[in-house]
Amino acid sequence: MTERLDRIEAILERTAQRAEANTIAIEANATAREADRVAIAATIEADRVAMNQLRSTVNSLVQVVEIHQLNHEATQRNFEGIVTELREIRTEIRGLRTETQRILEHLFGRQENGES
Repeated sequence: MTERLDRIEAILERTAQRAEANTIAIEANATAREADRVAIAATIEADRVAMNQLRSTVNSLVQVVEIHQLNHEATQRNFEGIVTELREIRTEIRGLRTETQRILEHLFGRQENGES
């Protein structure tokens, strides 16, 4: 009977040790889970901050693009105006050439007629 009680006591001792080890493991897991929660929360917050910065950067870039688009449109209108003015100047130059040629022909024609 003593032998049997000794075995029961040994089994109870091992069970108590296992229960203690399990309790320690459960507490360690709970601590690890809490650490994981904290790490995940920190990661989420960092991602939120990064997304806000990205959103702000994108908004700034859109504003820059809009300003450049307006400047491009103004430059395009100015360019088209300059091209129109150049065409008008060319037309005037052609007219002046024609008129100058007539004047020269008239002058040289008279001189030739006067000399003849």
